[in-house]
Amino acid sequence: MAIAAALRIASLGAVRRGAARARPIVRAIARGSDDRVVWAILATGRRLGRWSTCLVRALAAELIVDDPGGLVLRIGVRREGRAIDAHAWLARGDRVLVGATPDGYAPIVEWGRASA
Repeated sequence: MAIAAALRIASLGAVRRGAARARPIVRAIARGSDDRVVWAILATGRRLGRWSTCLVRALAAELIVDDPGGLVLRIGVRREGRAIDAHAWLARGDRVLVGATPDGYAPIVEWGRASA
């Protein structure tokens, strides 16, 4: 919920920079395998309702998941009829860790893990 609240009052870049500064503390508290961390983020997200968007979940995972192979946060868009739909996901290589598969989404923004 902290990430969702932060996104309501600060820019995405500012939230990512703040998360990068907090990462050592969060990693010390939230230990576990990447699979377990992703499971916990998704399980918690289901209980948070509209507070848990794909962007919030991807940012939470970027904060906690270990980064031996280069995490990439992507935001993409696709057209659904007359509307444009956006989606965020966190990936390592070709594997999507958090966020539904990006099928049909054209990536418009891509970041490596933010550093402090």
